[in-house]
Amino acid sequence: MNKYYFIFLIWLLPIYFLGQFSYQLLTFKGIQSTYNNGDSYIASVTDFDVKQIAAQTNGYVVINFTTSSGETVEERLALPVQFAQVIMNSELIPVRYSESSFSPIVMMPIYDLQQNVVKVNLAVTLFGSIATLLVGFFASRYALRKIREGDDDIEIEMMDDVAPAVG
Repeated sequence: MNKYYFIFLIWLLPIYFLGQFSYQLLTFKGIQSTYNNGDSYIASVTDFDVKQIAAQTNGYVVINFTTSSGETVEERLALPVQFAQVIMNSELIPVRYSESSFSPIVMMPIYDLQQNVVKVNLAVTLFGSIATLLVGFFASRYALRKIREGDDDIEIEMMDDVAPAVG
């Protein structure tokens, strides 16, 4: 098997970025759908933790509320540090809930910040998709040319007739 076939693995990167872009787009639409069509509730915070691991700071919050149909909903939501700072001292958090949404729970105090973070993620993954699509295109052209034409034969020859030094 020709080693240049491995260059085609570069196409896994744009596929990955397009998958991430799709996920972020679904998250963005889910947040908007829940905010616009969800029911409003007041959730109580049952657990809250923020951890710092190396240069990353993140955490979680566990919220609990009862829907209008009498169902108790308890969810553990991941929190980046920006979100955690907003709700850190809150015992009660207003939320919107839509069970059928991709993002079923939206915490109202962080809604705008959450939308901005997802928009930035969309932009970054779109940029990554475009960049890796271009790299994949040019790498594939190179690989196809090398597969079709073969490797260049490199011939190394000595150009000077210098006798080894004795001495």
